[in-house]
Amino acid sequence: MAITAAFPKANPEDYPENLELKFLQLVHRHGERTPVRKRLETIVPSIWDMCQANAQMFAIIASVTGDNIKPTFTGVPLRRLVETEVGDGKQVTSPAGACYYGQLTNVGRASVTKLGASLRDIYVNRLKFLPDEWDEKAFYIRSTDYNRTQESVQQLVSAGLYPPGTRDESFTLKIRTRDPRDDNMFPNPSCKRLRQLTRDFNKTVKEQCKPKLEKISEKMRTYVPEVSLDSHPSANGILDTLVAAKAHGFHLPPDIDDDLLEDLADVVSHEWFAGAMQSKEISRLSLGRLMGDIRDRMDRKVNGTDKQVGEENLKMAIYSGHDTTVGPLLIIMGVFDKRWPPFSSSVLFELFKEKKPESSSWFGSLWKKSSEDEGYYVRVRYQDKLMKLPGCADAGKHHPNGDKSLCTLAAFREAVDNQIPKNWAEECNA
Repeated sequence: MAITAAFPKANPEDYPENLELKFLQLVHRHGERTPVRKRLETIVPSIWDMCQANAQMFAIIASVTGDNIKPTFTGVPLRRLVETEVGDGKQVTSPAGACYYGQLTNVGRASVTKLGASLRDIYVNRLKFLPDEWDEKAFYIRSTDYNRTQESVQQLVSAGLYPPGTRDESFTLKIRTRDPRDDNMFPNPSCKRLRQLTRDFNKTVKEQCKPKLEKISEKMRTYVPEVSLDSHPSANGILDTLVAAKAHGFHLPPDIDDDLLEDLADVVSHEWFAGAMQSKEISRLSLGRLMGDIRDRMDRKVNGTDKQVGEENLKMAIYSGHDTTVGPLLIIMGVFDKRWPPFSSSVLFELFKEKKPESSSWFGSLWKKSSEDEGYYVRVRYQDKLMKLPGCADAGKHHPNGDKSLCTLAAFREAVDNQIPKNWAEECNA
């Protein structure tokens, strides 16, 4: 199974001269991290010395006089240290650089840097679409409220997309976050109807996965009594720990081989994503709202209403999320490959506009825009591959040159609209 993503590349033929890039959106998974909980300690150590880049930070200290807090702030060095209980009231403190659970590692920082650098190569160096130097007005950045996603997008932008030398001393990266209870960048468990549908569907999933889980349990009998969707640790927890360990070069026992990891990945992918693949309602309630945000930003660029929300200078929107962000988005568009989205995986949405012919040409006098979005095309790139959306396959729904990866904006909108909730809160309480 793929653990780290393949990064976007662009061939010159991907960008016909008659098309002009008008807007860009990126949804990405965070980089490699530690396991989110302590598991399988006989195989994988619980503390990893792989977060040196996270060891030194700056705490912001407010200047306080009496009851007044002055608006001047000072940064002071701060180090996070991992402390472990070892029994009898004793604690052991690991050296700076040891990792907490679910924490972005040095390896993860390197991979999201590479993702950012690949984006710079395409959209700054080759296409000259994004500015050569950082311009805050050109970017919208949002992250889920997790350290690993926020640190990933910081690294992506500040080390890969706009490394030192391309931003001045006043550079401040503004990252928007939302209340986790209302966040739309993962299937939000605060949605009552989604919880119910998922719970009901999981009963079916357990039966469907039973033969493969029995096979996995037999192979892992040395390490855990049983592997199921709700065992302790669960199939998902075991996969999380083993994949994280493999991504960081830990030596795994010979019987935990690639075939076992593939079987685990198949089961967990089915557990987490099959519901959205088989139920449009689950799909809509999971990531439909984020798909709506992506669609709406494109629409505003086309119809000029971006000015009404202060986004007239916006060139790129970045959404930093999780595997459970990437997978359901691909499902909505009908291009999910049933493979677990690897670390630093990315989904790019490119909005193009067909260039108007030269007015001096006799043909130019015949060129007329018959509808607001005519001449606009949307292309989706997942990792290093151009996606051909099923909803854009028919004649008239993609570019006349035959490139089925270039959806007409109308066809793209039609393909996703029925999976964007009109009123998410109302549907969730149904």
